[in-house]
Amino acid sequence: MSDTHRDINAIRAGSVTLLVTVTSGGTAIHLTREAGPGQQRRGAVPEHYRGQARDFGYDQAEVADPRWAETTMCGRQWLLMAGGDADEDEATAAPSCRRCLALMDSLFPAPELDDRFPLVVEVVADAVADHGYAEIRAVPGDQQSALRSRVRAEVRGRTGYGCRTYAHESMVIFVCDPIHAQQEAERTELAREAISDFLEGAPARGARRPWQLSWETWATGN
Repeated sequence: MSDTHRDINAIRAGSVTLLVTVTSGGTAIHLTREAGPGQQRRGAVPEHYRGQARDFGYDQAEVADPRWAETTMCGRQWLLMAGGDADEDEATAAPSCRRCLALMDSLFPAPELDDRFPLVVEVVADAVADHGYAEIRAVPGDQQSALRSRVRAEVRGRTGYGCRTYAHESMVIFVCDPIHAQQEAERTELAREAISDFLEGAPARGARRPWQLSWETWATGN
C-alpha cells in the first residue's frame, strides 16, 4: 500500500476539469467531463477497483465522488480512471484519443490572431485557387488551427471546392484535389524544366515555387 497521496488523474482545459479514463476495449486513453445538471453521475473508480486505487495512494473519497459523466467526450462508455502504480510510465496514462483531444482543444480560449493573419489567408487561398496546392512554413503553433479553417472557408467561397489540410511541425499544407488535377500540364512542364536544368548543369530556376510560402515573409515586411 502506498503512503503517498496521489491526486486523481484529471487535467484542466480552460475552466473545465477532465478525467483521464480507459474503456474496456482498445488501447486509447480518453477524457471524460464532469456531469452536467440532470445527467447520470459516477465515480472515477468503480467500487470493485477501489482497493487497488487505495494501494496506489488514491484517496477513497476522491475516486468514489460521483461527479463524472457516463461517457467520454467522444461518446464511449468508460471503465475507470486511467492510472496505476506511481512507477508506471506516465505516457500510458496520458490522453491519446484523437477525438477527445480535438474536443478538449475547443475548450481553451481562442488565441489572439496575428495582425498579418488576413493577408496570409488571402495569399495562401490565392495559391490554392491557382495551383490546387499550397504550403506555408514557420506558422506559429497557436495560429495553425485558425489558418487551416479560414483558408478552407476562403477557398470554398471562391471556387466551390473544399480542400484538405495537413500540419507537420511549423508547416501547414493545403490540397484542393479538383484544382490540383487541372494543373497536370503545368506540373509536367515544371518537371521537364527541372530535368533539363539538371542534365545541362544549369542552376535551378528558383528554389521556391509560387505555392511555397513562409509566414516569416510578412513578419519581416518582405
